[in-house]
Formats: sequence, C-alpha cells, structure tokens
Amino acid sequence: MGKYKLDYFSKYYFYEEDNFVNQVEDGEYILSQIKISNRFDYKGNSYKYTKFGNLCKSDTMRDVDIELKENDINVIINGEVSHLDLIYKFETRELEDHVRIATRISEKTDDISCLLYINYDQAKEFIKDLEDVRELQKSNMNK
Repeated sequence: MGKYKLDYFSKYYFYEEDNFVNQVEDGEYILSQIKISNRFDYKGNSYKYTKFGNLCKSDTMRDVDIELKENDINVIINGEVSHLDLIYKFETRELEDHVRIATRISEKTDDISCLLYINYDQAKEFIKDLEDVRELQKSNMNK
C-alpha cells in the first residue's frame, strides 16, 4: 500500500429540482443562473443539469494526497479518513493523460459519486492497491 497524488478529485452531489432551492445555499440564485446558461460556476463549485433532468453540483480539487494503508477498508484523503465504496462501484477508464476511477465516497449524510484522476506513472500500482482495499471491504461484508 502507498501514498499517491491525484491530479484531480471530484465529488458530485445530485438534487431534484424541486428540492434544490431548499438544500443548497443560494439555491434560488444558482437555479436562476442554470436556467439561463445550463451551467453555472459559483463559489468554487460547478452546477448544471444532468442528462436525467436533475441538478448536479461538482466539487473538484487538484493535487490531492491519498494514502492507502495495509489491512484498512478506508483511505486517507488530504489527511482525513474517508471511505470509498469500492464494492458498489469501481470503474476505471484510460484517458489521454490520466486514468479515471469512478466510485462513491461515503460522507456523514450521503453517499457521493466521485471521480479520481491519476497520472499513468502511478496508476497501475494505485489501482492494484484500490483492488486490495475492495477485497478487504468484501471480506468484511461476509464476516
């Protein structure tokens, strides 16, 4: 297991339009702007409609430290213990200059979709370590 540097780490929060105004700070203003241009960047986040007609808030960070430890079902992202739900979703895709890993991250109130982008130099070892974490998560489910 090891320490890695993600080029990008993005979390995606999804909302029904009916509830958006009540669930997001400045929701009414953001919604009015999305309706004009279909996408709106505000206070470090991007907002847009999804192909299913819901609203999506994306929160993207650059140069994120991630550590995977031996015999641990969790990971450490920028110094915080986090749980990637690798059993539910773990899809990799090779892009032009990164490998993208799609999964979910558990937060106190919700499970959030997320994408991890890592350069090719680290990708093979990182994916192997994530697969080990996933296997440990699976074995904990069967205990």
